Amino acid sequence: MAEQEDRDGTVRMRPEDLPDPAATQPERTRVASRVPAVDAPEAPGDAPARDGIDALADPYFSPAAPADLTTARQVIAIESPVESLPERKRRLPRWAIVLLAILALAAAAGVAYLTYENEVWGGRSVPKVVGLTEEDARAELESGGFAVEVEYRAGDGDYGTVLSCSPQEGTRIDPSEGVTLVVAGERVIPSVLGLSEEEATAALYDAGASEVLVARQSSDEPAGTVLAVDPAEGAPFVSTDQVTLTVAQPYVVPEVEGMSVSDALALLEGAGLDGSVSYVESDAEKNQVVSSDPVAGTEVAGGSSVTLSVSSPFPSSPTALLDYFEAEPAQISEYLADEGFSLRYSAIYVSGGNARCAYESEDGDVLQISDAPESGHYDGSADGDVLARGAGIGGLRFAFSAASLPDGAANETEEGVRAVMEACGFEGMTDLCTQDDAQLPQELLESELYETAHFVCATGRQDGYTWVVRIGGVGESTGVVAMVAPTAHFSAVDLSSFGGSACDYVAYIDLFTG
Repeated sequence: MAEQEDRDGTVRMRPEDLPDPAATQPERTRVASRVPAVDAPEAPGDAPARDGIDALADPYFSPAAPADLTTARQVIAIESPVESLPERKRRLPRWAIVLLAILALAAAAGVAYLTYENEVWGGRSVPKVVGLTEEDARAELESGGFAVEVEYRAGDGDYGTVLSCSPQEGTRIDPSEGVTLVVAGERVIPSVLGLSEEEATAALYDAGASEVLVARQSSDEPAGTVLAVDPAEGAPFVSTDQVTLTVAQPYVVPEVEGMSVSDALALLEGAGLDGSVSYVESDAEKNQVVSSDPVAGTEVAGGSSVTLSVSSPFPSSPTALLDYFEAEPAQISEYLADEGFSLRYSAIYVSGGNARCAYESEDGDVLQISDAPESGHYDGSADGDVLARGAGIGGLRFAFSAASLPDGAANETEEGVRAVMEACGFEGMTDLCTQDDAQLPQELLESELYETAHFVCATGRQDGYTWVVRIGGVGESTGVVAMVAPTAHFSAVDLSSFGGSACDYVAYIDLFTG
């Protein structure tokens, strides 16, 4: 049984620890026999309790059994439950409680704001990357934990620079959602070979080109197919660059009638065709195309041969001296060989690059090609066929043999001159002189050589050329010579000693200077 004893000897017991009265009766008898009799205590209702609480209402009070009312017992002090309770704390006013709640909420909001601003939670803000290089922008974003994707947009400059980003800078997002960068890239020529003209043009405009030109080229590919592009596929360009497409068109025989043979052959070659020449007699100018086979406008395969009918470029005869100027030098060499002329002398003038050569026929005719045809002198050696190598023709001189002399040409008269003119195709005689009226240097007129001279000489101008015919000689020798050169050649000669006459000048040089 649990008991507590105060300093004053009072024993305190809990009600449940009190002994059963019936069980303790013998003990009480023993106690009563030892303890002197005392007056019975007052009834409980006669004296108030010390704590002001009705004992009957006290749950810890257990009244004594009636048999015990006269029996003296030790007083048991029971602690009042009210006195044992802790002192009640004073409550705060309602307004103070509300204020404290507001302050707590404000503090919580402040903490939430600061942690949000410092991106402790709620995602991260996209940093400023527009204007940076792709490398720097990627590094900036990845350092913040952002996933990065890049799209390239072709432009005319700032290559590799970030043009925009999505989401925009300052947007708060979950870094795992990622940021897409748009980066400036070079424009490049797209793949267009093999496409149609329309498809290729559209592709180039889509790539940013502002000017697309189309050139046609003959090809065996289907008409309209793109054969080439300039700049080439994959090459960088800016929008202001001009882009040229080469588009296939069928091979077609071009119009060549009326063109020179050289121009016509060049045109056929440029059109992807082979040209061959067939010379024909025609009233057209020499070396001029008269017709073509197939005719112009015919569609053919690439590399097909086109035969050109060309007015013969060769002189109508070896004595038709003006015809030589209309032919190609190599053609003259070929023509002379066909006419039985052999090369006797060949050289090239250092100044101007024209030919200086002599050919002789089996009958003894001599054709000289020279810048100064008034002189019949030549060295008699050969340096290959300079005409065949393309050396030009500055002037011509033809010395007739007796076998080829035209009828009447041996007469030292105007009639003889006109016979030679007809054989050579000359027209437009402007001057004629003989040994009797030619104005020659005085020292020659006083010489014995002049006393034996006999000749007739005539000159004329025709189509920009000056021609000369001389019949006669000195002493017993005689000969018939025709010559021609550009008029500019004789205009450059000082003719003051010859009365300003090219006729007198040529007679002097040809007959008296060797």
